[in-house]
Parts: sequence; C-alpha cells; structure tokens
Amino acid sequence: MQRLDILVGVVASLLGLFLVSGATLDAPWLMSLAKPRLLAGSIGKPAARLLIATIGIGLIALGIAVARGWRVDWG
Repeated sequence: MQRLDILVGVVASLLGLFLVSGATLDAPWLMSLAKPRLLAGSIGKPAARLLIATIGIGLIALGIAVARGWRVDWG
C-alpha cells in the first residue's frame, strides 16, 4: 500500500464528510455555493440536500476503498 493511496483516500473521505455534514445540518455555507444553489433551484432544497449527502457517502466509501489499496483495472 502506498502513502499516496492513503492520502488520496483520506482527502476523499474528508470531502465526503464535509458534504454529508453540510447537507445534514442544512448549513448555509453549503447551500450558498453556486452548484448546490442551482441544484436546489431545479429539484428543490430537500432533494438537493439528499443528493449532496448521497454524493458525500459515495466519496467516503470511495476514499475508504482507495486507502485500502483498491485500484481501477484499466487493462
């Protein structure tokens, strides 16, 4: 396992935690960003928060997988 894999996994997990916590707490700093605001305008605020939290959970899972040594087989 390489140190870079662990670093990338930790960064992805922290970003996912950032998104999940922001969506769960209905944080104004998250919903004032351009893309979440556009998303909330098109599908509604509750659905946008749910989608953002789901993306965050996916990032956490991906970060854990990368930190444990998972790699995409391109060949």
